[in-house]
Amino acid sequence: MKRLTPLLFFSSFICQFAFAQVETVFGEGAGDYKELFDNLKTRLLKSEHVQTVKLGGKQRNVFVRWVRDHVHVMKAMKYFSPEISSFWQLYMETQTREGLYFDYYYPIEERVNHRMNLFDKRYWRIFPADSIQMHRLPVEADLEYLMVEGAYYIWQATGDNKYISSYIQQLEKGMHYAMSDPLRWSKKYQLVKRGYTLDTWDFMQLPTTRREYTSQGKDVQKGIFDIDENTPMGIMHGDNSGMYAACNQLSKMYAALGNQPYADAWSKQAEIFRVRTNALCWNGKYYVHFVEDDPMPDYLKIDQKNTLSLSNPYDINRGLPTSEMALSIINTYRGLKENNKMNAFAEWFGIYPAVEPHFADYQPGSYMNGGVNTIVGGELAKAALQNGAEAYGVDILNRMLQLVRKHKGDLPVAYRPDGSVDEGIPDNWGQAAVMSALVEGLAGVVDKEQLFRSVEISPRWVAAGKEDVQVTIAYGPSQKAVSYHFQHSPGKKMMSLSLSGDAENYSIRMLLPKNYGHATAKLNKKAVIAKLEEVGSSRYAVIEKIPKGSHTITLAY
Repeated sequence: MKRLTPLLFFSSFICQFAFAQVETVFGEGAGDYKELFDNLKTRLLKSEHVQTVKLGGKQRNVFVRWVRDHVHVMKAMKYFSPEISSFWQLYMETQTREGLYFDYYYPIEERVNHRMNLFDKRYWRIFPADSIQMHRLPVEADLEYLMVEGAYYIWQATGDNKYISSYIQQLEKGMHYAMSDPLRWSKKYQLVKRGYTLDTWDFMQLPTTRREYTSQGKDVQKGIFDIDENTPMGIMHGDNSGMYAACNQLSKMYAALGNQPYADAWSKQAEIFRVRTNALCWNGKYYVHFVEDDPMPDYLKIDQKNTLSLSNPYDINRGLPTSEMALSIINTYRGLKENNKMNAFAEWFGIYPAVEPHFADYQPGSYMNGGVNTIVGGELAKAALQNGAEAYGVDILNRMLQLVRKHKGDLPVAYRPDGSVDEGIPDNWGQAAVMSALVEGLAGVVDKEQLFRSVEISPRWVAAGKEDVQVTIAYGPSQKAVSYHFQHSPGKKMMSLSLSGDAENYSIRMLLPKNYGHATAKLNKKAVIAKLEEVGSSRYAVIEKIPKGSHTITLAY
């Protein structure tokens, strides 16, 4: 091997150092949660759904070929993948003139091609140059807000305001479509509506079994997916919590682009969604499954007001409910865990109770009809950790780790109530939800703007019984990162947090052990005021507006 001269060696070292990758990692002190984190990271990066394909003349990094699922996976992959925008961009490039988006792409010859004969022309398109077909399942009412969510992740992780500015008017167009098309927008309630599906899922009930429906000369896929002006519809809370979140995300992005009037307008629209949805859809304990816009068909046997569905944890994480409402939802799931042990291994139901005798032939306890899935579990864990139920959030993560060990490092997304694995959902969707709970819930790193410039750090390792943990959270595309070293000495009633990274403004929230409600703090050995914040029954010592640089906070409680 050729020996480098001292000067060349020095230059080589500098070059290697300059291009060293900053990675999102949990240190050894995280113990079991490092094991869970590492397994999820491996599975997310090596998922069978992750691929690079050439479409529209460029290479696209695909996490799942359905853009809905892809966006849900982006909430984790923004921390790991160096490129997260290209596949999202394909769906922006193929947005229709009226503003709607397609759901997915498939090769022209695949079996779904007959949907082009079933659905109105507005819902499908052929791209001969790429030999693909793209469709919108007409019943779906979530893509317009999810495309904004995807843009928001790109904006956060890349910091590329110019890129987002080139698409933000299209994003608005999609939102306006959802808020104006008579098949999407309820004139009565001024909220997004949809056909009577199972929560956000993409199929409706049939008046008969699939076999009987086919024997009548009807196409099952048209019956479960298609809508027109005669389709009975209702208001589903998750669509409108998604619209609420998207309005806020548009507001933040417009503010970053220097357009404060538009930022203010979308912020006001968000509050309108919040007020209307909370007034209409809350039953006193959680958000009801559907509120009738049109009367339900007689063959749909669901007590909509007393059915708990999967968007409830999403609603919390999107910020729709008040803190009291959020805890009520969390406690509903916690009660379901304790009171339903004989019937299900976990309380993370897509819908509860299941629809009898079936829903579009999905039997009770299968798929979304009363099946158990990690999508709900991951979102619920994050909601619990961030809303004063930290012990319950940790309990969910502990049970996720048990599943990972049971499946030899994997974490399937879908289960029947008896714990056997079910099918039909990409595993990385659920894995991303659990990863988000680890990063933003347990480690407590939440980017309030973009590139971690304004970051909230709420280490919740006390709830997990961990006393010496190092964490780095980095964005894959930009390599911007924040790191901390958390230490806790229960005997001395002391905590410390050492900070470093790209933040220009830190807000620190230190979870105090149970039964402690007072703390004194020092920042770099100088006394500072630690404000006490109560979240549910939990207490946090809060120190705000810490400037950029490396800092050490010590806390005595």
